[in-house]
Amino acid sequence: MTNKKHIGVKTEAYKKLKDFVTSRRYVSLRQINSFIKGLGYNYSRETVQKYLRELKQKEILFSAGRGYYTTNKKQFTINYDEHRNLIDLIKSKYPLLEFSLWSTKMLAPLFHHTQNQFYTFIYSEMDSLIYLRDFLTNNDFKVYLNPSKNDLGKNPLLVNSIILRTRIERGRAEKNIASIEKILVDLFMESKRLSLIDRSEYEKIFKNSLNSYLINLSNLLDYAQRRKNREEFQNLIAKYTNVTFR
Repeated sequence: MTNKKHIGVKTEAYKKLKDFVTSRRYVSLRQINSFIKGLGYNYSRETVQKYLRELKQKEILFSAGRGYYTTNKKQFTINYDEHRNLIDLIKSKYPLLEFSLWSTKMLAPLFHHTQNQFYTFIYSEMDSLIYLRDFLTNNDFKVYLNPSKNDLGKNPLLVNSIILRTRIERGRAEKNIASIEKILVDLFMESKRLSLIDRSEYEKIFKNSLNSYLINLSNLLDYAQRRKNREEFQNLIAKYTNVTFR
């Protein structure tokens, strides 16, 4: 009978695999299979999965989404204390409204430099945005509805303002707060669209997130695909981790 706590794999291939995965922060299942095959072993899928279960049970390796693994255990904790009242206000007026929210301030632990200008993004159904804008404006918030870079040339983005965007289907959110994976993709898009931060600063944020936290790569890439930017994020992941996609 298999020990539920530890499978007890002791083979040479397992030990080499352990050294392989612990030498990197992220690795794909494809890379793992290729590594084992490169050792000259022809193990079945079940045997490889047995090895991976052992590594996960010993908390050497953690799932980073479908087909990806990481040695990072720490989850990124999103602090949304400052946004509770805003969320409650919206839900009190529109209890059935589906929306997700994130703020650049939530990413403070990842910024290379201390930030003093913050912006909040709310994503919801297109038809609801006008009503949401008017409601928030009437409650003394500075609100922009789908602004572009050209719009901001005429009406510059005010600090601590709210930007309303059309919701992208299936972007993950809990308690109306976007996941870190969604935030990373949205920030990339919004930085290009509104010039919030430059490319080098964004890459530092992305690199810091991968170096320090458990990021669900499959969720991130799925959402990037829906935002038509999957290849860009594959390139960024490949640049700052050992993960390969070909």
